[in-house]
Amino acid sequence: MITPLMSLLMLLGSASPTRADAAQAADPVQACHAWIESRAWNDQEDDPQTLVLSPAAACFDGVVANGSLEALHAWIDAVPETAQPLLVVRSRGGDSETALALAEKLQARDASVHVVGVCASACANYFYAGVRDRHVQPAALLLFHGGFSAGNRARALAMLEAYLDGPQGATVPDPEANRRAIGQSLDASQARQDALYHRIGVDPRIVHGFDALAVDSLDDAHCGGPSPAPRHFLYFDDAQMARLGIAPVSGHAEQDPQRVNAAIAALDAGFIACRAPGGTPFTGAGVREASSGR
Repeated sequence: MITPLMSLLMLLGSASPTRADAAQAADPVQACHAWIESRAWNDQEDDPQTLVLSPAAACFDGVVANGSLEALHAWIDAVPETAQPLLVVRSRGGDSETALALAEKLQARDASVHVVGVCASACANYFYAGVRDRHVQPAALLLFHGGFSAGNRARALAMLEAYLDGPQGATVPDPEANRRAIGQSLDASQARQDALYHRIGVDPRIVHGFDALAVDSLDDAHCGGPSPAPRHFLYFDDAQMARLGIAPVSGHAEQDPQRVNAAIAALDAGFIACRAPGGTPFTGAGVREASSGR
């Protein structure tokens, strides 16, 4: 695999677990909420962290990257079989394949996931949408922008072709092997992603719908008014989330375009988010669960 291309598909990061005292674990959601809010937003990327509150409860605040979820994997692997894992998370997202691998474990253990502040990109796609028992703390943002899909596959392969067409392309001994390996890897990840959704009745259009949407064509009213900032994310209203199978068990994500983007601006994030349009490509009618569920 070509190292420069991989840098486009994977972020690098690290995280080390800390452990809270027993008193904090009495109310894990609030304990995690307080801990997350004590950290600066920039700590997301500079210092992703896992806080283990108890054998069954943990918090994560940080970017999803190669290495940043190792402590969470160790934690959930050790959760007693008789306990339901509980994860409280704030994350701007990151590497989709890394997030998907943890989401598969969260789903298999029927984990309870609680979103604090912001859950964007791979966090929204997989940590939130990948479990049945999902919760949203007041005024949190759930921001989606697509995952493994035909459109993103085509873009990834176009990036490879641009690399191969450049001066560095001459150093690649077997371009066709690279094309084949990247295509197969993306196809396998898409199959895992879609299976994650189908098992719990989530409509895969939460990801695939982005392929048929020109975000720049949305009315400014969907995006909190005119802005030169890039429209990196969409969010869904309550009715859309219900149709797509991603409604929270409790809580209510912020859905007013002006308040959403005021919250994003307060983070100095450099982008805006838009409310998804009604109808296609996110009509959604849910999908039948592959198993009988809980």
